[in-house]
This record gives sequence, C-alpha cells and structure tokens, in this order.
Amino acid sequence: MLQITERAAEMYKDDMELTSNDEVRLFVRGAEGFFLGVDRDHSEQGDWTVVVNGVHFFIKEDDLWLFENKTLDFCEKGDCIKLH
Repeated sequence: MLQITERAAEMYKDDMELTSNDEVRLFVRGAEGFFLGVDRDHSEQGDWTVVVNGVHFFIKEDDLWLFENKTLDFCEKGDCIKLH
C-alpha cells in the first residue's frame, strides 16, 4: 500500500497547520487525468489509515487503487509533494 515519508508528513503538518486531532484525507480528483486531492476530513470505519510523524492520513476504499505501491514524498527541487 501507500508509503508516506516523514518529510511529506512534516510538510503537510506545517502547511496545513495540523494539530494532533486533525485527519488528512488523500483522494483522487480530476477530469483530464488523475490528481492527488488533499483535505481535512474525518475517517470512518473501513478507511485505510496511517499515522506518520503525528499526522493522521486516510484513504477511502474507492480511492485505494490510485495509491497502490506508491510513495508520497517531498520534491527535492522545490516545496512540493510528489506521488510516485
């Protein structure tokens, strides 16, 4: 399943000003191709969840296919997150 690096989690934590109670939903969005969507939301039973560097990430079952065997990491050439 998806691997999330500590650097990526820290960037979300800083940029979104997350607290220990916040959860971050990762999802698929887009019309002309697929893109990573990110939003504060609340997980439900059955969601895939992981905590990295104190950040609670989750993915709904319908979106799991996009994240299979991927890594979410910080881009070395700028302030961005890359899914690869």
